[in-house]
Amino acid sequence: MTKTLVIGIGNAWRGDDAAGLLVAHALRARELPDVTVVDAAGVDTDLIDLWQGAGRVVLVDAVVSGAAPGTMHCFDLSRDGLPETHAFCSTHALDLAAVVELARVLDRLPAELWVFGVEAGDFTHGHAVGAAVLRGLNACVEAIITTL
Repeated sequence: MTKTLVIGIGNAWRGDDAAGLLVAHALRARELPDVTVVDAAGVDTDLIDLWQGAGRVVLVDAVVSGAAPGTMHCFDLSRDGLPETHAFCSTHALDLAAVVELARVLDRLPAELWVFGVEAGDFTHGHAVGAAVLRGLNACVEAIITTL
């Protein structure tokens, strides 16, 4: 059993949508013990299979809630779903909340499931990640390390 699995979700070519991938890359570079870090290009039901066997899963993605770009959000989904005020779907095929709830219904949630989001502002194809989002990534990395 993998102790902790971190899944960075995003699209490196869609501006701030790269946030989850960049957090994953930063965590991978730290070589944290008992932590496996992977990238996911999108949100779909493959995530459910990906996290099987992990005791703790941390999903990281860009989020749109109306907060300032770069704001970090954190949710413990082990018992409750994602709040409706936060959209984690950005440029992905499915909504992250829907995948999590499907896993809950199928009894395929890990023992611990955390979602960290960095508020995004620009998903334009070919744009770089904005400065405010880059600053938020650092806070997100540190917060994730604290939960581990």
